[in-house]
Amino acid sequence: MKIQKVKQNLKLSTIEGCFWAIMYGGGETFLSACAVFLQFSAFQISFLSSFPPFIGSCFQLFSATLKNKFRDIKQFVVTMSYVQALLWLVLIYLLFYKPTYKYILIWSCFYWTIGTIIQPAWTAWMGYFVPRRIRARYFGKRNRIIGFISFLATFVAGYILDIFNENMIFGFSIIFIAAFVGRTISAFYLNKKFNFEERETKNLIEYIYTFKNLVNQQNKSFYYIMFSSYINFSIMFFGPLFSIYILRTMELSVFIYTINMTLWQISNFSSSNYFGKLCEKIGDYKVLKLSTYTIVFLPILWILLYYLNDQLQIIATFLVSILAGICFSAYTLSSFNLVYKISEKEDVIHFSALNTFIRGFAILMGGILAGLLVESKFVAEFSKNFNLIPIHFSMLVSVFLRFLSIPILNKIK
Repeated sequence: MKIQKVKQNLKLSTIEGCFWAIMYGGGETFLSACAVFLQFSAFQISFLSSFPPFIGSCFQLFSATLKNKFRDIKQFVVTMSYVQALLWLVLIYLLFYKPTYKYILIWSCFYWTIGTIIQPAWTAWMGYFVPRRIRARYFGKRNRIIGFISFLATFVAGYILDIFNENMIFGFSIIFIAAFVGRTISAFYLNKKFNFEERETKNLIEYIYTFKNLVNQQNKSFYYIMFSSYINFSIMFFGPLFSIYILRTMELSVFIYTINMTLWQISNFSSSNYFGKLCEKIGDYKVLKLSTYTIVFLPILWILLYYLNDQLQIIATFLVSILAGICFSAYTLSSFNLVYKISEKEDVIHFSALNTFIRGFAILMGGILAGLLVESKFVAEFSKNFNLIPIHFSMLVSVFLRFLSIPILNKIK
């Protein structure tokens, strides 16, 4: 691909990412809050956060096969992006006419399926035209810009929900319409990008057979997938319950919840450029390791701030959200960059799909177990003996499990 086309694609990728961020910041970020508004239980919300991604990861295994049904990888990504945009309109319809758990769960399965089958194709597409020498710096800069737009979208969406506090269904409808518009424009800019000449890749069966040999050889690819899956499994013991913890357990307002989300995003995008440079300087693996060590102990901070007085509690949630945003900025960027280093260029689409499938299964198991723990009468009684609540017990389990991910991480080096 000529240099001019590469530069054009890099610019367009940043622009389309900014409109995607409107969908993410103003739409996806508030799906859990919407579930809380609909009065779903802790187990239902955990299952809603884990089962649809797993279903999506199952279909993602065949994303390369699905892609072959289209003219090229560009047409596949663009078409699926438009379909994902339309699903936000379907969600608005459900909120007004079918706001039951069954229909929201079915919608989530469709939404995550479309989103996840796009990912490996998009990742492979980006890998072909982003030069290796500038990859960490480019994605760091891109993430910072996209993160800023996502922060603005989250803040505005939260403000809208606060305005419609007495009629939340209209508030959610407005922000989900914005998510539809953002994704539609994102797909439009995806379509303006140049394509590349694709190399013929292995089919799924051939790749899995090859990967099986890598497992037997205890290859880095195998350990990377195991680490990615296990750390996400452990995070699910608190991640999906965050909205419940803030809105129900701590009884903070939607506005405070929004501020926490925006602070997370501000710290996430503002530090991403720094971590892009740091990855170039000391390597992606070292950055991944440093971020993982910090992520292990984050739930402990959330437990401690529960026992503070009201004013200190709110300030503490802001500080912990900032720290979490920084940690996950380093984790996301370094782990994403490692995908290109660990897998062969022509196998990125299959490697990404296989990684997402196994990670999706781990997330499902984590979400189910977390929901059962929080609603367990035995756990409730046991927690009282230590002046804890069930969700705190789930968070301590998360810390323990996260700590056990470190030995797996050490195998990647």
